[in-house]
Amino acid sequence: MVAAAACPVCFPKLALIGALVGLGAFGAYETQLFLFAQALVVIAVLGHVVSYRRHGNRWLVAAAVVSGCAVFVGLYWARSELLIYAGFAGLIGAAVPELWMRFKHARAG
Repeated sequence: MVAAAACPVCFPKLALIGALVGLGAFGAYETQLFLFAQALVVIAVLGHVVSYRRHGNRWLVAAAVVSGCAVFVGLYWARSELLIYAGFAGLIGAAVPELWMRFKHARAG
């Protein structure tokens, strides 16, 4: 399943599998899920800002803010799917070092 997700040619197969397990029922709630995903981007950026108070790394919070802005610019201004996905990737990229630091501190003490 992970290999299929990494292959753009396999997206129709993923849609078929999703429909088989009943995910097609969420099609009626597409607008609400779209708004929920945007709210999650805002929450992720706010989480990075709150986390900045603990770790003090300006680069991570700047990457998160720029990535969050890229998602919304891609959605509403540039209408660029590539920019949206780059924003999501940036949010994930900013989260990984924070998770690594938290994991390292948890194991040390």
